Amino acid sequence: SLWLIMPEGACARSFPGMCFFLFFRFIMYLSCLHPSTRTAICLTTLMVSAGFRAPAAPTPSLSLPEVLQRVTDLNPALSAERFRERAAAARIEQANLRPNPTLDLSLENFVGTGALRGIDGLEATVQANQLLERGNKREKRVALASTHHDITTRTFAVRQADILAATAEAYLATLGAQQRVAFATEPLQLARRTLDAVEARLAAAVASPAEVARARAALATARSEAALAEAALTRTRTALAALWGGTLDDVPTLTGNLQVPATLPAMQDFLARLPDHPRIDLAEATVARGRASLELAQAHAVQDISISGGVKFFREGSDAALVAGVSVPLPIRNKNQGNIRAARESLSGAELTVTTVRVELRAAFNAAWQDLVAAHQQATAIRNEVLPPTQEAAAVVREAYDQGQLPLIDLLDAQRALIDLQRQLLETAAAYGLALARIDALTDSSFPSLVSLINRP
Repeated sequence: SLWLIMPEGACARSFPGMCFFLFFRFIMYLSCLHPSTRTAICLTTLMVSAGFRAPAAPTPSLSLPEVLQRVTDLNPALSAERFRERAAAARIEQANLRPNPTLDLSLENFVGTGALRGIDGLEATVQANQLLERGNKREKRVALASTHHDITTRTFAVRQADILAATAEAYLATLGAQQRVAFATEPLQLARRTLDAVEARLAAAVASPAEVARARAALATARSEAALAEAALTRTRTALAALWGGTLDDVPTLTGNLQVPATLPAMQDFLARLPDHPRIDLAEATVARGRASLELAQAHAVQDISISGGVKFFREGSDAALVAGVSVPLPIRNKNQGNIRAARESLSGAELTVTTVRVELRAAFNAAWQDLVAAHQQATAIRNEVLPPTQEAAAVVREAYDQGQLPLIDLLDAQRALIDLQRQLLETAAAYGLALARIDALTDSSFPSLVSLINRP
């Protein structure tokens, strides 16, 4: 009866209603079946539904280009610099405005004595005045404001380059801490396996309690190092998130891998892009501002003219007459000579600054390149000359210990030597990445070489 009472059209008007209606009919159908058949259908339905579970969400991750873009968009310091750039653009608009005219009202011959007592002898003059700028002051004022805007824009570029360089270094620090956490897992597992083996040897009366104590001490040391690696990772992730105003939870797993390639990149490719650094553009914009300041100071030495015109009303009847005037300052003492000399000196200093910036950038590049070469040489020596015999020695010591030919202390020393060497190789890769990040920061703020390095398979 319920099957017939349910209004099929009413339930099909919406998707939830339709689902409920179908489920209701399914229950009614089951109620009509034999209990064993009903149980089988229910189990089959549960198994099918379990097989259609939603796939697990992928682990979130962040790449270096994504982090750089996030910092560019959200960094508070860069947001403040953008407002300064807008303010500089508004000053160009203000510099392009001409002086406002003035309106003067002069009253004469009132509240005097005798015939001029009261206001019977009042005379009034209404006059408009306009300052005429000479020496192309307005054009040069606009040019100076434009150079201020250029400096603000280039200062923003320098500030952005510095923040992105700090971001790349913070990314490398976090990536290195992430790899150190993963690296600390292997010595910890090795220490656990060693302790298990020593305890088994002790149970078999092959090892001494002193060996068990040493194995436990090695395990405690491995646990301590793993905890320190986790704490360092938390610290670096927090510092990275602060660059875009985020928190620790905003930094998932970073993509990439610290490694040292087999060959060095071409030095000349970087040097060709070094003159494009924003600091050089800022220094050249400062020189342009110095020239514009000097030209405006020289223009101010040219005296402006003020013209006026109006109407004078006399006391007799309704008589009135036009008045006009011209005002020209006499440049006897002030010829703006102090400001002109100051502008010349500032311009000379700005021109020397360009050379200074080029020298400083080249020195910074040379220092970063030497660090890159040193890290590459050290990593190559470890990989090719030191690591293979150390691995072989650790394997030989392990085999000799298993055969009872060497004490546990020799095995622990061999394991520690190999772990220290692998950790040194990781630190060398971190130093190589940091040097490459400094070079990229001097030549290309998108860090193409660093991105290519950490994304190598």
